[in-house]
Amino acid sequence: MRPTDFIPSKDCEMMSSTTSTKQYTPISKHKTILQGLSTEWQKPLSKNTIAQLKQATEAGAWDIWMKHLVSRKRFSSLSQLLGTSTSPLIWSANTSLQRDETLCFIEQLTDHAHSEKKVAASKELLNEWATTHTTNVLDATVAIQNLACAWSLAELSNAIGADLWWAILDQLVNSATDTLQLDIQQQPLAANLLGGELPLVLAYLFPELKSTSELSNQAIDFLSEAVVEMLDGEGMPKACYLPFFGPLLGCWTRCRAIMEQQNKLLWNDAAENQYRWLITQAVRMSRGGGGFAFAMSENLKSDRDLLISAVALSGNKSDRQAARAIVGRKKQRAKRSIAFDPSYHSEWAGVGLLRSKFSKKSRQLGVTYENGENRLELSHGNQILFSGEISTQTLLNGKTINQPTPTDWEQVAWESNADVDYLEIEKDIGEQTKIQRSFLLSRSDHFLVIADAIFCNQDSALQHRIELPLGEGVTVDSQEDTWELMLKSPNALARILPLGLAEWRTGCRNGKLGVKRRLISLEQTGYARAFVPLFIDLSPKRAGRQITWRQLAIGENRQNMPFNVAAGFRVQVGQKQWLIYRSLDRVIPRTVLGQNLLCEYHVSRFQSTGIAKPLLEVQ
Repeated sequence: MRPTDFIPSKDCEMMSSTTSTKQYTPISKHKTILQGLSTEWQKPLSKNTIAQLKQATEAGAWDIWMKHLVSRKRFSSLSQLLGTSTSPLIWSANTSLQRDETLCFIEQLTDHAHSEKKVAASKELLNEWATTHTTNVLDATVAIQNLACAWSLAELSNAIGADLWWAILDQLVNSATDTLQLDIQQQPLAANLLGGELPLVLAYLFPELKSTSELSNQAIDFLSEAVVEMLDGEGMPKACYLPFFGPLLGCWTRCRAIMEQQNKLLWNDAAENQYRWLITQAVRMSRGGGGFAFAMSENLKSDRDLLISAVALSGNKSDRQAARAIVGRKKQRAKRSIAFDPSYHSEWAGVGLLRSKFSKKSRQLGVTYENGENRLELSHGNQILFSGEISTQTLLNGKTINQPTPTDWEQVAWESNADVDYLEIEKDIGEQTKIQRSFLLSRSDHFLVIADAIFCNQDSALQHRIELPLGEGVTVDSQEDTWELMLKSPNALARILPLGLAEWRTGCRNGKLGVKRRLISLEQTGYARAFVPLFIDLSPKRAGRQITWRQLAIGENRQNMPFNVAAGFRVQVGQKQWLIYRSLDRVIPRTVLGQNLLCEYHVSRFQSTGIAKPLLEVQ
């Protein structure tokens, strides 16, 4: 395993950037460069070449410079650095609002080999970009275009004239040095692309020029600080950065590939340590077949290529083995155990990853909790069942709870063992009311339990609703007689059981389960306290088997306890049976289905012998 001696500060304050309120006017430097060539050139140009450049006219100097760019051997293109057939810049174009346009821009500037027509089209595109480009608007789309132009300058130097070449370079230098306009918390991707990657690329491509070589320190300082501050000490970004996980990993991977070629352009040891941990987290975050949790589903191929390239660049043996198991084209036979667990939780980042194993068909639940929001993504292989924010509403005596100041979710419990992954968070929703939300994923039995426990310090009638957003392309079939729901796309994916409701619709008076606006909506009533669980059977192979559930009697001192003191359930799918128990009051000895329990939360599986094997106990 990697060393963990470096742990960044766990406060929530990120690297601060001052947002400029001044109107930025780009300063054209290329005339100055052309007029002062004698002071612009430096090593690694030879002394003889520098002397020739100093004595040459502007036109002659350009000819010498162009021939040097074409003939130099130390330069490698971005695709060569990372061994890809397409431009690695597309890895960071996936969150752009103008994604298709950006991808076309990248493709046109990088796909020009052996084609005069394509070279001419690239020249025309560069000329248009130089004419219309402005630094008044700096976002991820503009940043990607800047990077594409930077790499094209090195490859198209013999196809474009001196004026256009220097004009583009000056605009790129201006963009790289004008990062104070960007707030890394508000624009994490654009800030890293423009403040870190762009100056690094310019310093790498043109070390012979002082104006670009001097950008190296800015790039290294920015990247070293950003990587450390945005990750939790073991490579996990804060929850708010997860929508940019793939693009950020792409940015830092391209930067790391450049550093591999030039040791002078290397971030500090703390950033290197965090980047290596980030690769491990990227493996954990990967869906079966490609794509990262909480990322857009159409990015499967580019995210898969990114993971393979990042692991090949800086991953260890376990990273490579786990990545092959998830996104490899062939089924891998385990030759050695993987040195890290497939699941992970970071309270600092507000992220929990619950995963059954490393494979293309593994069940995976991603959970984030930050700024009062709780989001989830449930996937089976590359099929997303749920994705988005979990919404709830709780009524006391028929009235909505008024909460003047929103509160954040806080982690209560995390446990990961050979049988299950378990995460519990809680949040105050009023002066006298709170919700404890739990997620339990069974690794071998292939089920998920999502449950809300509501606690009110006053005797009030409760009405609680929890809604889960469906994944794209998922449809729902309901049963006529029972509350069971079936998820399909188009084949069976999972079955959902509202354990707190009676199995049969007839006579059920304490709630309902249905679909509203592509949300699975469960409503359940209670008094003072309530346990509202959803049991999700994640085994498509069991879709045709008989399924049933019952609410159980809970015994305490030979008396049955009401459901607002403790709740117990038996779930049966085919021949498999499970027991689920939740205490809503003090933890004291109680009996349910012949089991003597002294815990807050208990889940067990009944074996063929009738003996219950505990899967989880939370004291």
